[in-house]
Amino acid sequence: MSDRTQLAIGRNSISVPRLTKRAVEAGVATALTSCVALVILVLNNVLTGRGGWMNGFDVWLSYMRQPAILGTMILTALVTSLFLAWQRGRGAR
Repeated sequence: MSDRTQLAIGRNSISVPRLTKRAVEAGVATALTSCVALVILVLNNVLTGRGGWMNGFDVWLSYMRQPAILGTMILTALVTSLFLAWQRGRGAR
């Protein structure tokens, strides 16, 4: 079994080590989670009248700067990515 795999970016495919592909997948998942948190916190501040868009952004920024939050997001993304890779490797039984 090869230790390299294809990473599809747009219409291009790049041959990368499997660990790199898993790290990219975890990074994308972390970024998506961060964006969802941004939308939730900004809309919450706008809809409850707590100060508008910029105040919501400031709340999100202070939330994302907490090491425990970032660590939890990254750890969850890594574990999920590795679990899915393990499941794919086992095949359908």
